[in-house]
Amino acid sequence: MAITHSFKLLLTCVMILQLTACGKSSKVIPDPLPPIPPPVVVNYQDVIDDHISTDIPGIILLVETPQTRFIGSAGVSNLQTQQAMQVGDIIPTASVGKKMIALLAAQLADEGQLNLDDTLDTWLSESILSRIANSHQMTFRQLLNHTSGVFNYDEIDDGDAYIDLLLDAPEVLKTDIDFIELIFDHPGYFLPGEGYQYSNSGYSLAGLIMDEVLGEHHSVAMRNRFFNPLGMTATYYKGSEAFVGDFISGYLTTDDGDVIDTRPMLINTSQADSPVVSSVEDMATFLKALITDNSFANETVKSTLFGEDNLITQGANEKSGLGIDIATIDGHRVYAHAGLTFGYMAQNVYIEDTNTSIVLLFNCGNGGVNTCSTTFDGLIKTVLTNEL
Repeated sequence: MAITHSFKLLLTCVMILQLTACGKSSKVIPDPLPPIPPPVVVNYQDVIDDHISTDIPGIILLVETPQTRFIGSAGVSNLQTQQAMQVGDIIPTASVGKKMIALLAAQLADEGQLNLDDTLDTWLSESILSRIANSHQMTFRQLLNHTSGVFNYDEIDDGDAYIDLLLDAPEVLKTDIDFIELIFDHPGYFLPGEGYQYSNSGYSLAGLIMDEVLGEHHSVAMRNRFFNPLGMTATYYKGSEAFVGDFISGYLTTDDGDVIDTRPMLINTSQADSPVVSSVEDMATFLKALITDNSFANETVKSTLFGEDNLITQGANEKSGLGIDIATIDGHRVYAHAGLTFGYMAQNVYIEDTNTSIVLLFNCGNGGVNTCSTTFDGLIKTVLTNEL
C-alpha cells in the first residue's frame, strides 16, 4: 500500500490529539486507527523459482535500488548436464545490445568522425548499395531509428533464410555482410523517412559503416570505450571476441518436435543488431551509466540517443530513440530494451527517478518462442509492478 506524506502526517496529528485529550477531558476517546500494514515484499527468489519449467529451464534476475539489491538464479543452464544456473552466467542478449551500437555511432558523430544525416553512399560501396532498395536515400540516423524502410533480414522467407544461414557451417564466422546479403534485391517496406518498421538490417548496415569509419571492426571501439572503462568483465562481442568467454545453452523446438541446443549455431555469429553476450550485472552497469554518468555519455550524445526532439512516438506513453525505448509508467520514466534470439531472452530496464535497475535473462526450453515470450513478459511485468 502506498502512503503519501500528507496521509502519514494526518495520522500523526490524529494520534497526538488523542493522547493530549486523555489528560484533559472525560470524553470517550475512540480506539486508534488500526495500524497500516507494511508494503507487501515480493520474494523474487520464490518468483523465479515458480517460473521454472520444461519450457523455461533457467532464469537470472537482478533488481537493484539504492536501498535493496536482489540477484538470483533458478533452474539449469544446460538440459543435458542439468548444470544449475548461476547468477554470473552469460547469454547472447540479442537486441538489448542495439543501444551500444547506437551509442558508439552517437559518440563518433559528436567527435566529427561521421554525420548521422549523411546518406549511406558516403561510406558503403555501390556493390552493396545497388542491391538494397532505396539505399541511396537512406541516412545513418534512419538506420538507427528504424525509419529507413530497409527490409528485415530475419523475415526473408518467413525467417527460413536466416535459420539456414545459421545452420550452414556453424563453425564458420558470419558477419554483418552475410546477413545483409539476405536482403539483396528485396523491396523495402517504404521510402526512407516515410514510416517506421523495426529492422535488424539497419543495425547490420550501421555496423558496416562504423567499420569503414574506424578502419577496423567496431567491436574494438566498444571494448575500449564501454566494456573496459565500466569494468564489464563478463561482456564481449559475440563472434568477433569469442576468445573472451563462452555462454550457456539455449533451446529451440523444431517443426518436427525436436529440441536443439542453439548455442552452436550462434557462437560464430557477429552482427551489430545482436552484438553482445553479457551478464545481468554488466547490463545493469551499462544502462545506468548511459542514463546517469555524463563522463561516460555526455549531454550531446544522450540528446542524440533519446532527447525529446529525437524520439518517435509509439503509443500514448511510449517512445523510441536510437537503440532504446522510453515509457512513462505511473509517472515514472522507464528506459528499456528487450532482446530475443533463438533460445534466449533478455530485458534491460532502468527507472530514472528511483534509480532502479532491472535485468532479466531466460534460456528458453522446449515450449517454443511464444511460450517463452509469454512467460518472460509476465515475469517482467510482475517485477515492474512491484518496483513502480
